[in-house]
Amino acid sequence: MRSRTPRGNVFVANLPPDFDDERLAEIFDSFGIVLSAHVARDPASGKRLRYGFVDIATERAAERAVKEMNGVAIDGHQLDVRISERKAKVQPKKPAPQAPRPAADRPETPPPAGEIGQEAPPERGFGAAPPRRRQTRFVVERRPLPRRI
Repeated sequence: MRSRTPRGNVFVANLPPDFDDERLAEIFDSFGIVLSAHVARDPASGKRLRYGFVDIATERAAERAVKEMNGVAIDGHQLDVRISERKAKVQPKKPAPQAPRPAADRPETPPPAGEIGQEAPPERGFGAAPPRRRQTRFVVERRPLPRRI
C-alpha cells in the first residue's frame, strides 16, 4: 500500500510567467511517475507565481531530476530545482526552570499534619476531596471447551 505523503517532493523556482501545471508535469515525467505538479498562485489575485512543486513517486527519481534539471534554461529562464524541505513541526517551548528563591522571600508553609502536638492545617481550595470510586473487580471463569467430533 502506498503512503499518502509523497516521498519525492521537488521545488522548482524561476519558472516562466506563463508556465502551467501540465507543462511542469511533462518536463519532469521523464524522470519517473509524476504524482502531481503544481505552480503556486497568489491567493489574493490568482496570478501564477514563478515557482512550483512536483511530487515524483520515488526519492531516487526526485534526486535524479534535481541533478539533471537544476540550471536548465526553459523559455529563457534558468530553473532552480531542489528537493523540497518540509518544515519541522514547532513544539511549544517549555518554561525555563526557576532558581529557588531565598528563604526570606518564601511564604511560610505550615508543618505537615500528623505530627504529635500539631493540628492539621485548615482545608483550602474548593472544599473536601470527592469520595473515592469503588474499583470494580472482575472474576474470570475457566471452563473446558466442548469437544468437537
